[in-house]
Amino acid sequence: MKKAAIALIALGALGAAQAAGGLKAGLWETRPIRMTMDGKDMLPQMRQADEQMRAMLAKMTPEQRRQVGGALANRGTEPLTQRLCISPEMAAREQPLVPRPAGADCEPPRIEREGNRTRFELACKPRGGGTMTGKGETTVAGDRVTTRLDTTRTDKAGARQTSATETQMKWLGADCGAVKPLDQLARQAAAAAASAPRAPAARK
Repeated sequence: MKKAAIALIALGALGAAQAAGGLKAGLWETRPIRMTMDGKDMLPQMRQADEQMRAMLAKMTPEQRRQVGGALANRGTEPLTQRLCISPEMAAREQPLVPRPAGADCEPPRIEREGNRTRFELACKPRGGGTMTGKGETTVAGDRVTTRLDTTRTDKAGARQTSATETQMKWLGADCGAVKPLDQLARQAAAAAASAPRAPAARK
């Protein structure tokens, strides 16, 4: 179950990252089509983890749900779906859709655009050490966007883990309702990180 929860969080990060630019303004919903880790299908376990999270949210008061915020608060009505809001400012940038692992330090991606397709390559240093490389492709077709990503991660001990993901996004409408735009959430997260207390530097 722990591995399924990790995959669920990773896929949620992927959906948020792919929505960082190149989409029309408004409310989008993302869902996983495929998710494997080391060749194992993770969707059944991810669906179980998602159902547990939804049950937890159902028991919360409205105030507790507001405090949770983020991905848990913005889940769609169907299993493994998540809703994202693209602001008009984000849509105007028309940047290519390139996933970025949450918390990772990544080099500028190598990007190749051809019509409605964008191919990309990633090289990142995940939180906790090690390296991660990946190749993927995003295809835009009207109000739907499909993103595929294959990655290889090597931890500090040299252990390797491969993953293959495919997600689809669909545009639900111009009104985001209670879902906050991603750029606003990013600014809030950056402000919170900047104001967080830091541990004192170790003495030499």
